Amino acid sequence: MIPHQSGIVSRTEPTISYPFVTALCDAVGEDKEIVKAGLRHFELNGLAADVTRVPLRRYIGLFEWLAAELDHPYLGLELSQQTGPETLGAISYMFLGSRNLEMAIRNFSNYLLAVQDNSRMYLGIDGEYAFLHYGVLDQRITHRRHDSEYSIGYVWRLMQIFSANAIRLTMVEFEHDRPKKGDGPFRRFFGAPVLFGRRANRLHFRTEALKTPSRSGDPHLFPILEAHMQDLVARAERIETFSDQVKSQLTHAALAKGLRARAIATQLGISEATLHRRLGGEGTSFKHLSDEASKELAIFLISQKNLPIATIARRLGYAETACLTRAFHRWFGVSPRAYRIALQD
Repeated sequence: MIPHQSGIVSRTEPTISYPFVTALCDAVGEDKEIVKAGLRHFELNGLAADVTRVPLRRYIGLFEWLAAELDHPYLGLELSQQTGPETLGAISYMFLGSRNLEMAIRNFSNYLLAVQDNSRMYLGIDGEYAFLHYGVLDQRITHRRHDSEYSIGYVWRLMQIFSANAIRLTMVEFEHDRPKKGDGPFRRFFGAPVLFGRRANRLHFRTEALKTPSRSGDPHLFPILEAHMQDLVARAERIETFSDQVKSQLTHAALAKGLRARAIATQLGISEATLHRRLGGEGTSFKHLSDEASKELAIFLISQKNLPIATIARRLGYAETACLTRAFHRWFGVSPRAYRIALQD
């Protein structure tokens, strides 16, 4: 699945399809020298011709870097408005060719692995309201605002094309802080209230919108695209280790609930003993993976300067702030507050 030149990706490092990189560079191509400098900085230049995927952290790092260097505070959001289904190819045309909006979102979510690892997208339904959730699971990538805005904005763009602008949002949420220059462009693009500093990146809308039929796709093309995407996902899954599968279950919600090995094993359809045995065979343990997941999430949350320490403790499943403080001393040798100050400095 991942032909590469030495040093580009490892077996378990999250990756993303290289066309994302080229699409990003083409979209901001007004200053080619800055683009070239960014590619060099993140070691994405001069790749072999057969490279199809690159490290996700480098792509997201390039995105943030370009926004800063070009002084473009709304880069991710604006690119999502300008790009069409051709940017991601098959997975986008599958979305547009689905029978109704519910199937479109579920298909896109199911096949996201084919173009981007270690990320999660899913549809949630709660009575008369529904939401689409998107997030990068690798919490080591702490600065990812523009990827989040692009991804959420891109799916909203597909929803508009799919329905010929018949769908309306009720609310939009982002996990990062409110941009310093305001949220005017967000409200104009999404046509709904936009909240920042939330637990997740989500598009909210009425459940009845899920019945909306496609008004733009080709249903005859759908089976061909689906077969292609199934092949890509199958090849991607074959390179995933069991440890990767366990880590994918250690989501924000799982950590907040304090899910133990038995619950994770149940989600994977195996016994707790099998979970421990297979992790041991890969030289790791559930305790280690759970601790690492908590540590990575802690790094991300503490980087959100407006998020109270007590809230961070709750999101990590700790009963009190003192537990979080002890964990930070174990991980980093300092308190959460001291770590935040050092990070800002």
